[in-house]
Amino acid sequence: MTMKDAFPEMIIEGKPQCHIVSLAKDQNMVAASVGCALSRSRTGMRPEEMTCVIPGKKLADAVETLESTVGLDRAMARYASADSKRFV
Repeated sequence: MTMKDAFPEMIIEGKPQCHIVSLAKDQNMVAASVGCALSRSRTGMRPEEMTCVIPGKKLADAVETLESTVGLDRAMARYASADSKRFV
């Protein structure tokens, strides 16, 4: 969820999982995959995990975007938690 919030244009693929590497390289975009049975078995990925690729030249900006998104999500969660007390 955090990745999709930070990169709304991000494509999330299924199989083949390795396809996301070419998306990152050829189209210079962040991409993710829920994986295929083969790669999930070989890598030991848990059901709640997925793979994400970030083009190297976008890495610094991607980290900054993720940090900002996480900070905003945390601030909203704190507000919602405090606000929910008025309904008790």
